[in-house]
Amino acid sequence: MKNIKFGLAALLFSGFFTSCIEHEVIPPPVDEVDLECYFEGFISGIPFKLTQNVDGIFGIANKAQNILPPPDFSSERYFFKMMTYQNSRAVQIGHGSVFWDGVVDSSPSVTQFNNFHMNTLTPNFSDNALAGFEVRYTDANGTEWYTREASTNFQEVEFSEIKQESDVTGNYSMFNAVFDCYVYHQDPVTLSWDSLRIQSTEMRGWFKR
Repeated sequence: MKNIKFGLAALLFSGFFTSCIEHEVIPPPVDEVDLECYFEGFISGIPFKLTQNVDGIFGIANKAQNILPPPDFSSERYFFKMMTYQNSRAVQIGHGSVFWDGVVDSSPSVTQFNNFHMNTLTPNFSDNALAGFEVRYTDANGTEWYTREASTNFQEVEFSEIKQESDVTGNYSMFNAVFDCYVYHQDPVTLSWDSLRIQSTEMRGWFKR
């Protein structure tokens, strides 16, 4: 009889102890946008490639806003850059502008952002990407070269594989861009212009709202 009572007490104690254990709560997985990027092409006829996660290379998206009071509309430009802290060589492209009422919202709506990138696949070249497309290339010496709107040399760009995605960090427009253009640098002493040709180029990356 004693054994039965002892066993029953042990069972009750075990059940009480088990009920006091806090079970680990595993949060559901969070979907994250797969931010993939690369760049490859020829600069002055020499192959040049930037590969994500190789030699510290990474991609970064930025934007620039110009907020204006009514009745003018505000504007927003989007930039994507591939670079590394291990050396100065980098490639950046810019694409703009989206216009919206800066009094109503702090930035263009998701619909405006998506429509702009889906419907502007072959933009004109524009200085500082104010009204179109711009390329900036930083060479091994840290010198920055950039496209010019008024260039008489051949230049073209086409966006494709546009894919809109969102996660907890924001809204993205994934893209693939091919472009052929000349980039320029003005000598600060002689004020003469030098140029480099960028051709057979493909760049994958993203813009962020």
